[in-house]
Amino acid sequence: MTLAGAILLCYQYFYAREHFKFRWKHVKYYVQIILLGIYANYILRFWALKSLTAPKAAFILCLAPFFSSIFSYYFFNEKLSRRQWFGLFVGFTGSIPILLTTSTTEQLFGEIAFISLPELAMILAAACTSYSWIIMRKLVRHKNYSPTMANGLTMFSGGLLALFTAIPLEGALPVKNPLPFFGWLMLIIIISNVICRNIYTHLLKQYTATFMSFAALLSPLFTALYSWLFLGETVTWHFYLSSAMVLFGLYIFYKDELNGQTALVDKAAK
Repeated sequence: MTLAGAILLCYQYFYAREHFKFRWKHVKYYVQIILLGIYANYILRFWALKSLTAPKAAFILCLAPFFSSIFSYYFFNEKLSRRQWFGLFVGFTGSIPILLTTSTTEQLFGEIAFISLPELAMILAAACTSYSWIIMRKLVRHKNYSPTMANGLTMFSGGLLALFTAIPLEGALPVKNPLPFFGWLMLIIIISNVICRNIYTHLLKQYTATFMSFAALLSPLFTALYSWLFLGETVTWHFYLSSAMVLFGLYIFYKDELNGQTALVDKAAK
């Protein structure tokens, strides 16, 4: 996060300096994204990943649309139609089979009802993610900040905060194979932090945060494929059942959002 944020800030300063701006009256928005969207979000999800499989973790993060819908209603008064609520319900129901599968490692941390502590940590990470994107949308859409500037500043600050926390709590972490390590690290920075995160932020100008979170329900499909290819993790029938239900819910939600956008365009044209 620190390296990715530095790259984005340098790009903004040297190649698009007219958008290199920061107003102290908006510091409260940046602090919320730094603490919740970067710091708490990634600490919770990485701790949970010690016990959860990658597909299961990705599915739990798909609960983000439910939090986004609540936050969007509170901050932007964005109301969902009955069909959209039904789509969210189908998507949430689709994640239940995955939550019912609990590994031995998860059980070591204890459970609340049928939810293990690693699962609960991942759910809280999803809530932090949704809230931070709501605030990010406010910055880029209503406060006219450049997505590159907003992402660069929050990632750089959140990354430093995590680093300063890791040093006293975890001590020195020596790298045994520096060449492969830094190669994978740069790949993560370029793909995830620089390219994908900025694309996501740009799309927030056109689509609601709830829909963007719901579109992320596709990620478990790719996660399952990559975890099978690179980690040799087994994909059970629970995953396929959940995938089918989640994709159906996404179709219902997206169809209604497209109808809503078309109606707004027709109204504006008249």
